[in-house]
Amino acid sequence: MDYTKITLPELKLMFHVKHQAQMAAAEANVSRETLTPSPAPELLVVAGGRAPQPDWLRSAAKGRSVYAADRGAACCLNAGVVPRALYGDCDSTTEDVYERLAALGTQVQRFQPEKDDTDLQLLLKSLPFGILLATGIWGGRFDHLFSNVYTLLGVKQQRGGVVLLADEQELMLLLEADEDVELELHAEVEAVSLLPLSAETCVDFSGVHWPLKNAALKQLYPYAISNVPSGKDARLHCSCHAGAVGLYIRWQDERISMNN
Repeated sequence: MDYTKITLPELKLMFHVKHQAQMAAAEANVSRETLTPSPAPELLVVAGGRAPQPDWLRSAAKGRSVYAADRGAACCLNAGVVPRALYGDCDSTTEDVYERLAALGTQVQRFQPEKDDTDLQLLLKSLPFGILLATGIWGGRFDHLFSNVYTLLGVKQQRGGVVLLADEQELMLLLEADEDVELELHAEVEAVSLLPLSAETCVDFSGVHWPLKNAALKQLYPYAISNVPSGKDARLHCSCHAGAVGLYIRWQDERISMNN
């Protein structure tokens, strides 16, 4: 099985997506090498939830194109990260932040506060395709978190590809049918959970104390939470056979140890 390796600050993650082109090639007995796509660009979106630590954000920004949604601009400025673009209505940060980033070359897209879409939704509509890491997602109001999670799931369903929500404390990887992930963990975790994001999903989950095999998880009865790795430096493997699921990790010491 081929994996696309994605490096987050202090975490190694390998992710595999079954592409329709690869499946068609197998059926036609065509060499997969002729259909292998170029590596997708990596994108970092900084939203207005709990601010990631500046060191973590600077590390996450390396090798990625950075974009900010409203209050995420202040997080970027505090970390010394200059986003390519800023989308927002300036209702949760200051004019000074917008002006300072504009002076540094950030393309600023201003909107009126009286609008239907959130700042993050407006930003995501404009993004190029790529491996998407979203931070500034956790914490704060539950309605914002709910909107952010399902908005990012909608982006994944519409465009495909890899979508992660992460900071130095929490991570969630979005998985859909026929996707699987292998995670190498090198730090103690508080919990590993599978959160059904569709009415029902079917999963396999190994490398944990309570493994699952062809398990049906229901959105209205999410029981597969607070699992733990089966050993130190564990390798977790999760396959999603149907529906959509979020693979969620909370780090025990609120950081991820570097192991490259």
